[in-house]
Amino acid sequence: MDRRLPRKTLPAAVALALLAVPALTSATAGGATAAARVPKPQSVIGWAPCADYKLATYEQVAEYYRKLDEASDRMALVEIGKSTEGRPQLMAIVSAEKNLRPKNLERYREISVRLSQGDALSDSVAKAMAAEGKAVAWVDFGIHSTEVAGHQSAPQFAYDLVSSESAEAKRIRDDVITLIVPNVNPDGQTKIADWYRQNLGGQYQDAGYPRLYQKYAGHDNNRDWYMFNLRETQNVGRQLFHEWLPQMMHNVHQTAVFPARISIPPFEDPMNPNIHPQVLRGVNLIGDAMGQRLDREDKVGALARQTYDIWWNGGARTSPYFHNQVGILTETAHASATPRVYDPAEFPETFADGTSTTEPSVFYPSPWKGGEWHLSQSCEYIISASWAMLRQASDDREGWLYGAYQMARDGKRDGGDTTYVIPADQADFPTATKLVDKLRWNNVDVEQALSAFRVGDRRYPAGSYIVREAQPYRAAVLDLLNAQVYPNRVRYPGGPLEPPYDITGYTLSFQMGVTVDKLDKAVRVDTVDVAWPKPPAGTVAGAPKHSYALDPRVNDSATAVNALLAQGETVWRGDREVKTRTGKLPAGTFLVKAGRNTGERVTALANQLGLSVAAVDATPTGITGLKAPRLGLYDGFNNYDEGWSRLTLEQFRFPYTTITNTVVRAGNLRAAFDTIVLPDATYNSMRNGRAAGSLPPEFTGGMTDAGIANLKAFVEAGGTVVTLNRAAQLPIRAFGVPVKDLSADAEETEYNIPGSVLNLGTDPSDPVAAGFAPTTAAFVADSPIFDVDADAQGVSVAATWPQSNLLKSGFLLGEDLIGGKPAIVTSELGQGQVVMIGFRPQHRAQSHGTYRFLFNAIYLGGQG
Repeated sequence: MDRRLPRKTLPAAVALALLAVPALTSATAGGATAAARVPKPQSVIGWAPCADYKLATYEQVAEYYRKLDEASDRMALVEIGKSTEGRPQLMAIVSAEKNLRPKNLERYREISVRLSQGDALSDSVAKAMAAEGKAVAWVDFGIHSTEVAGHQSAPQFAYDLVSSESAEAKRIRDDVITLIVPNVNPDGQTKIADWYRQNLGGQYQDAGYPRLYQKYAGHDNNRDWYMFNLRETQNVGRQLFHEWLPQMMHNVHQTAVFPARISIPPFEDPMNPNIHPQVLRGVNLIGDAMGQRLDREDKVGALARQTYDIWWNGGARTSPYFHNQVGILTETAHASATPRVYDPAEFPETFADGTSTTEPSVFYPSPWKGGEWHLSQSCEYIISASWAMLRQASDDREGWLYGAYQMARDGKRDGGDTTYVIPADQADFPTATKLVDKLRWNNVDVEQALSAFRVGDRRYPAGSYIVREAQPYRAAVLDLLNAQVYPNRVRYPGGPLEPPYDITGYTLSFQMGVTVDKLDKAVRVDTVDVAWPKPPAGTVAGAPKHSYALDPRVNDSATAVNALLAQGETVWRGDREVKTRTGKLPAGTFLVKAGRNTGERVTALANQLGLSVAAVDATPTGITGLKAPRLGLYDGFNNYDEGWSRLTLEQFRFPYTTITNTVVRAGNLRAAFDTIVLPDATYNSMRNGRAAGSLPPEFTGGMTDAGIANLKAFVEAGGTVVTLNRAAQLPIRAFGVPVKDLSADAEETEYNIPGSVLNLGTDPSDPVAAGFAPTTAAFVADSPIFDVDADAQGVSVAATWPQSNLLKSGFLLGEDLIGGKPAIVTSELGQGQVVMIGFRPQHRAQSHGTYRFLFNAIYLGGQG
């Protein structure tokens, strides 16, 4: 489906088109389908779901959903998009037969959308629509493929909901439209099932899958829900935040905090203050209902208030909070098809907060006592928890719908006149446009100015973007465009920080390096609503006598340069200011030699990427030839940072080759590569890899000392090694570079940056910082503290942490330790160099504002 959805309600034709996907439509026969006609999962898959030693592939589950859809007019099955590897991603719509009639279904979807977005409704109209509408509830499975109970329970859950003739099931189908996604990550389910089958009965039957089961993100695929980099996130996000806007959703996970059998809401503090109180009340209510139902069904061991907080935006169950949706996370025990006996003598005495694992307590009133456990039991817990949510949706159908309206109304009211302006005259406006694209994926309302306007002394050009805080999803605006202030919550007085569930600071405008002006007044200017932003108009300032100049301050200049190098164009890079026909560009400017077809190629890329290309007539001084560096990206297996690095490199058209431990151990690296990037990893993990016997031999062992020596020889022979974040441990410990990492000796009570955005000073004259302003911001987590020997030779510092005023968003402990220290260090070694970037400049393919540090470092291997 075309992703260019309208800003408000979808037209009926679009919604109905979803119900007419070839080969997936419901074969309605009029009236209720007899339960006997509905196939049981085992009749299609070949065994009962969640059987011991059995895992179904995604293809098997998808085929069952198709058969169920064909047999029942209580289900409509739609394809919501393709997975990263091209599998069709399915969503089932389950409700009473009369509700699924196209005209009725579109009306109920419209009511859900209009109430969720406020849509200029009066209270009385909203109440009437809530009385007419049906609650919309969402259940998804399989986002983490190794958490097998989720995707294995999807067939049984759908069968039960479609076929049950109980009074409860009938009432739920009458009152609720349930959206079921049998797998959020289809590719991974098949990989995990195939791996388990391949090793069943052998030494590696219960060994973990050794690679990333999602092509780019692996287990980190649940960290993409405000960025929408992954196809699967886009497919699901389109349904959650644009097309259906359910009032509640259940995001199914494993594994529970041991020895509990399932972790449920209520969750831990801290609560993100941007989230509407009704969301939190709903989370707690449904969590309590889940616990009550499980105990009534003699399913003991439900645990609340452990591990999972409600602070971070960006997960599948947390991002909905910022869209006025109740997001439920459950984590069920035993993520394996292999049964096991759990000995209570081996239980820890307490959970992390000191609560007993064996004695009843407020949030663990029915402790599990141990014993034999099967995958089928985990699946039963998941299904029961899902039914508990649907029962709540049915019992308070009008309340959930009207509450969605109230939250949207409050967002419009509480936003007042506060306005955010994204100026069109910032240097990297193409990246600013990408920020707007992320906001629109979040269904944040954005306008674009049709003419220039003035606010106070600041004149904004036409094309600037405007985000008004007064809108239904005000919480998303506040959270993505303002600094987070994470509370200082320690485990005990004088103790370390109580760790956040994920990260503490993630302000999107800071991470992406985009200027956003927050104004305390309304902005009045002619605007147009932005459905999906287009890159700014590209310009090429005439045919030059010498070369075309590409601005080094713009990320996508690298995209264009990589394309032009691949087409055989001649490219230089300047080490000082370059004079062009339209003004000066800073050091680091890319210069493309004017040739016969160059103008056409440059113009095409400028139009595609929104670049302004300048003309250079006189030969500049201080330019160096640039070739496409032969780039190697190290993969030690199942490293999320390596996956995100691949995605980032591909987005900007950097050709690369994956280098495994086998390749590093083989040596002769300089013959094949100019630059090698080591993604974030510890020295020990790179050196030692997986333990022998834990996986098949091809996946065990690391670089070894011999491989590390080969890497050092690569640099000494003229190669460039670029390390990201903790990977700097390798050259520091093994290459003899004159740099230390002081974080190794820092206590947790002295130094802790648990995922935050920090201010950063740069030296734009250093080639690694070319194109940067003197100050920027960087995402930092588990990062080193570099200290350069005072008498070191052949060392340059491209960026330095400020001495004070270091924290920009999130939490920081240890400003006195890291403040004033280098953040990016280049050390010469033999004929080559090592560039140590003391953070992840490509963090989860989110931190566009620091991408150019990585790009510049990569290009060092292609200069000369």
